[in-house]
Amino acid sequence: MNKKYGVFLGCTISAMQIFVEKALRLLGEKFSMQLIDLEDATCCPEPEISKTISYEAWLRMAARNLSLCEKISNELCVICNGCYHTFKKANEALNDEKLLKEVNDKLSIIGKSYNKTVNVKNFIEIMHDDIGLENLKDKLKRELSQIKACIHPGCRLLEEPRLVSGFKDLVRATGASIIEWTAEKMCCGVPAMYTNPEFALENRAKRKLLNLKNVKPDCLIVICPACYDMLEKAEISYFEPEEYIPIINIVELLAYAVGYLPEDIGFDLHRIPLDNFLSKVEENES
Repeated sequence: MNKKYGVFLGCTISAMQIFVEKALRLLGEKFSMQLIDLEDATCCPEPEISKTISYEAWLRMAARNLSLCEKISNELCVICNGCYHTFKKANEALNDEKLLKEVNDKLSIIGKSYNKTVNVKNFIEIMHDDIGLENLKDKLKRELSQIKACIHPGCRLLEEPRLVSGFKDLVRATGASIIEWTAEKMCCGVPAMYTNPEFALENRAKRKLLNLKNVKPDCLIVICPACYDMLEKAEISYFEPEEYIPIINIVELLAYAVGYLPEDIGFDLHRIPLDNFLSKVEENES
């Protein structure tokens, strides 16, 4: 493939979920993608608090990050749903030539400018559309047909049904089956944490996990690192260890499916062990 992408990992992945970053870089090697980090990138900024405090500052920061990508590639790979939302919405807003000029006038103070040439892509788009399902299937080394998974798209992904559909296509491409559950579209609670942590935990994360527990999946597959963090903490808070349901980022799932070892990815760094998930796969291989 040998296609070049700027990579924006966001605030959480490199700091707290390095197994997702490692999985992404392994997939880059497997599918001959050039994944180049944005030098001097900042927070995207996140789409809740920052935009509320100052829309203008939110837009300028997003444009600055996009200008960094523009120096590398006209394609930006984003994993985090919040970061993806910010960059997509900022790009759309900057279609207004007057607004783009105003933003660039401010960016010129720090020697930056944005020419509006970056195509923001969710990781799902890259794997589903650029790499392609058939190419992915050709690279599969593990049979995951024994795995019954639930997916959690996250609020931002739900705004674009094509991405939810692509998410499910990628999971099914590994051989895993998807269990539908009634709380699939319920917010994990992250946005509410900013104003009412008790409500977020009790009426979002806990309710969601209790519904998940009822359908008994082998794992929960996510794309958003904020959702991962929220649901992992809630599981540890409300479940006993024997009740834990492994949470896996789709990036990790694909890296594992194409043959990388758990230790290559960093599965051992999950706070909720993946032992039961791995055992089920290994049983199928033996």
